[in-house]
Amino acid sequence: DLSAVRSDIETSKVFNPEILPDGTSYVFLTRDFKLKKSNMPVNLQEESLLNYQFKNAHGGIYGYFQSFERSDGIVIVNYQLSPRYHNAWMNQHFPNADILMIGSMIVFILLIFIILTFYYANKLSQQLKPILKVTEKISQQDLDFKTTQSTIKEFNQVLSGLDHMRVALRESLMENWRAEQDKQNQISALTHDLKTPLTVSRGNAELLAMTPLNADQMDLLKHFQKGIAQVDAYVKELSELNKMSLKKTLSLEDISVREFVEDIFDQTLSLAQIKQINVAFDKKEIEKESIGNWDKSLLNRAIMNIVSNAVEHTPSGSHLLLTARVEEDEFKFICLDSGPGFSLESLEKATQLFYQEDKSRQSRSHSGLGLTIANDIIRLHHGSLSLSNDNGTGGAKVTIILPL
Repeated sequence: DLSAVRSDIETSKVFNPEILPDGTSYVFLTRDFKLKKSNMPVNLQEESLLNYQFKNAHGGIYGYFQSFERSDGIVIVNYQLSPRYHNAWMNQHFPNADILMIGSMIVFILLIFIILTFYYANKLSQQLKPILKVTEKISQQDLDFKTTQSTIKEFNQVLSGLDHMRVALRESLMENWRAEQDKQNQISALTHDLKTPLTVSRGNAELLAMTPLNADQMDLLKHFQKGIAQVDAYVKELSELNKMSLKKTLSLEDISVREFVEDIFDQTLSLAQIKQINVAFDKKEIEKESIGNWDKSLLNRAIMNIVSNAVEHTPSGSHLLLTARVEEDEFKFICLDSGPGFSLESLEKATQLFYQEDKSRQSRSHSGLGLTIANDIIRLHHGSLSLSNDNGTGGAKVTIILPL
C-alpha cells in the first residue's frame, strides 16, 4: 500500500526504492524533470512525466501513477490494480492471479461439464438397457418375455412398438411351426400308408411273373414293376427328407478333409462306371492336417446326392469334374457335369421341395428331392449350396462351401 510508505518516500534523506511495494516501478526526477534513478522502461518514464504534468492518476493501458514530492526531487510510482499473492515468491513463480482465477474457473466449469456428461450418459445408458435387451432377445427369437418400462416417455413409446412386434412375430413363428409340424405329420402318415399297398403290389407282381405270360404281358409286367420301384424310391426319399426336417442336431466329429474327399471320389468312380463316365478329381491343395467338424454320414449323403444327380445327367462316355479346395477357414467342393446345364427357372428353384427341372434335365426317375435334401444338410452345417452353369462347357455346376 503506497499510502503506508508515503511519509518515508517524501521525508527520507535518501530515497530508498526498496520500501516500495512489490509489483510497482518508479522514476526519480529532479525538480527540473531530469532523470536521477528509475527501473521503468523509457516509454513508461515518458508516460509517467506526462501523467504528472496533467495531474491524471490513471494512465490507461499503463496502469496507475502516483507522485510523491521530495525536497530533492519527484518520485513517480506506477502500479497495476490487479490481485497479487501475499507471498513474494508466489508472485514471481506463479501465473498472474487474474489468469489463475480465470483458468481455475474454466477448469471448474469443464469439470462440472464432464461430471454432468458422465452422469446423464450413465442415466441414458440405464434407460436404454430395456430397449437393447428387447432387441437382443428378438434377434435370438426368444419371444417369451415381458418388456420392462423406462422413465423416459419417448423410450416407452419405442418399447411399446417393440413389444407389439414381439407379439406379432411370436404368433407368426408359432403359426409357421404348427404348419411345419402338420406337414411333417402328413408326410409321415402318407409314407406309412403307402408302404402296405406298395408291398402288396410288389408281391402280386412277383407272383404274376411266376406264371406263364406272353411277350406283351411280360412287357406290361416290366413297366408295372418299374413303376412300383419308382414309387418305392419316392417314398423312401420323402421319408428321408422328413427325418431331416425333424432332425435339429448333428452328430459332429473331427474328420480328415482329405480322407473324406477321397471316399467321395471312390464312391463317384463306382457310380460313373455304369455309364463309362471319365471322372477327374482335383484335390491337390488339401493339406493332410485339414480337419472338418462335420456329421460325416449326413454330409456324405448330401454330396453323393449331388454327384448322383450329376452322373444321371452326364452323357455316357463324357466327363465329370470334381474339385475340392481348402481356402483359409472354408472347404469348397465343386461338382461340374457335362450335361445340358440348369435352366433359368431351375437355377432359382432346384433346391425347393418336389421341384423337377424342365425338359433339358428332366428324368422320370428323378423325384426332385436330391438337391433339397443336400441343401438342408449343408444348411445344418452352416454352409451354403449354390447352382450355376459353367461358362465354358455349359454343364451344371454345384458349389458347396462349408466352414472348417
